[in-house]
Amino acid sequence: MPRERKEFFRESNIREKERIIVLAFEGNIAEEAYFQEIKASTRFLNDLVYLHILTRPRSDTNSAPQHVFQRLQREAKDHFHFGDKDELWMVIDRDKWSNIPEMVELCEAEGNMYVAVSNPCFEFWLLLHIFEFSEISERDRAKILQNRRISNKKTFIDQFLGERIEGGYNKRRPMAHRFLPGLDQAVEAARALDTRSQITPTGLGSHVYKIVEGLIGPES
Repeated sequence: MPRERKEFFRESNIREKERIIVLAFEGNIAEEAYFQEIKASTRFLNDLVYLHILTRPRSDTNSAPQHVFQRLQREAKDHFHFGDKDELWMVIDRDKWSNIPEMVELCEAEGNMYVAVSNPCFEFWLLLHIFEFSEISERDRAKILQNRRISNKKTFIDQFLGERIEGGYNKRRPMAHRFLPGLDQAVEAARALDTRSQITPTGLGSHVYKIVEGLIGPES
């Protein structure tokens, strides 16, 4: 039987807060590093929100959406009674996965569980922090959406992103702090791309903004 919500805070050794947000990722490096930076930033709503990040070893290759869903369910949802304001998010890429609609339905059936999909991948969300979407040519937009692999370690968007940020981009060492100055720009751009309020973006887009909006306050 799930335990009471207050036990979640007791086990985390923190005082109770208004809202709990739990995140589970498809990737096990860049996404975690990014949200750890938000949690450590001055814009994080630390007095109101407890952000709990589910991590997994770098050697763990179980990244498919069903594995992310199962981990979120197994390590959080099944253990505690969450409140109405609490949110448990899967952060996944559209990539080649065909079962995302099924994952969305499962989350809706569970309650408190949500899916933030980036199309084609999380790096598109990062790109929106440093580059105006309107400045990306139609030709490059098509290539980003297709996101072909250009080497053993990089896809097109990895290269595109790396050419536009000082120090380049390596998803195993993302240096996520470099993206935080562009938080508001990324949220605004991703919200503008979500014009049809789709469950998942069918064109270029990222619903990660829906999580970030609940984590940060205005810039002081």
